[in-house]
Amino acid sequence: MKYPISVFASTMAATLVSCAISPPEAAILVPAVIEEAQVIYDDGAYSLDWTTTGEHALVDVFVSESPDGADAIQIADDITDGELTWTPAEDRTGRTYFVVQPEGGEPYLTAVRLLPLEGGRNFRDLGGYETADGRHVKWGRLFRSGTMTRLTDEDYKYLSGLGIATVVDLRTSQERTAEPTDWKAGSIDYVTFADPVEEDANPLAAVFASPDVTPEDVRATMTALYSGILDQQTPAYRRLFLDLVEDDAPLAFNCSAGKDRTGVGAALILSALGVPRDTVVADYALSEKLVDYSAEFKLSDEAPVQEDGPYTYLRKLPPELVAPLMRSDPAYIESVLDHIDATYGSVDAYIQQELGVDETQLAALRQKLLED
Repeated sequence: MKYPISVFASTMAATLVSCAISPPEAAILVPAVIEEAQVIYDDGAYSLDWTTTGEHALVDVFVSESPDGADAIQIADDITDGELTWTPAEDRTGRTYFVVQPEGGEPYLTAVRLLPLEGGRNFRDLGGYETADGRHVKWGRLFRSGTMTRLTDEDYKYLSGLGIATVVDLRTSQERTAEPTDWKAGSIDYVTFADPVEEDANPLAAVFASPDVTPEDVRATMTALYSGILDQQTPAYRRLFLDLVEDDAPLAFNCSAGKDRTGVGAALILSALGVPRDTVVADYALSEKLVDYSAEFKLSDEAPVQEDGPYTYLRKLPPELVAPLMRSDPAYIESVLDHIDATYGSVDAYIQQELGVDETQLAALRQKLLED
């Protein structure tokens, strides 16, 4: 049947109006969201991978030298497989941040966590972690590390672009003498502390003296000792938080291995910023995945003997007993967090009572170090 032109026109008009008002569900485009992205640096190249909420979502990738992603330069467009390998130009020596931009969606900023340093020991950025309320720790503001004595001139060239203004060294005077920090990346406030009062009895020495000691005994002793780290380092953690509250500039803090005293300090900071406990524990546990401590401390049979070296005493012990000392076992940091909860009720309460940081200062710290 043929419709009169007027009827056909009115029918088509009604159809078009209907489609404009109530489009089919499939026609509604929901921008993809970057759920997670991470970067690894190896042998001069960056490997970036990410996951999105939308299958085969189109993603553009940019690089920036700024921790807020400013002045980013595009290096790839319309990628759908969730991964990219990028080799920078040889003359690019500074820190690189990646902006992953899904089509129509919000950009996601990420960077390598372990800094690509020739002589660094566990020198890494605490940025990027998501908080319980959906914000993220800012990149390029907080750095944790082990000893810095082997940093090279090239390393300092890299570090000079980070703007680090304070280095809080948690080590004893003996450790600082054995492995001195000779910072060459600009003027800093280098903070050290008086040696803690030694306990009459050293639990680790006692357990190693036992003829029947097992690796499980050493692990149990290490777990118990971590609460002692918290108590012993309270003056240092108090100063660390004071610097974070009062200064806007990037800060680094370190011990020797960069996992024990530094690990507890990092756990306190991340917890104060609202990072969930499982993420805090995962950050602590990352150390042994990033660092071969046996190689760092030259504990292998092939390593040259250093009679006056800072780690000589470890070589006198059976390797299986040293192994628990080299670990960043989640049980170690969990024991500190459990101790804090049992004693103070929460990490925030510990920080307020023992470190002298009140609720107003904590709120200001979160405002300073977190981004939406």
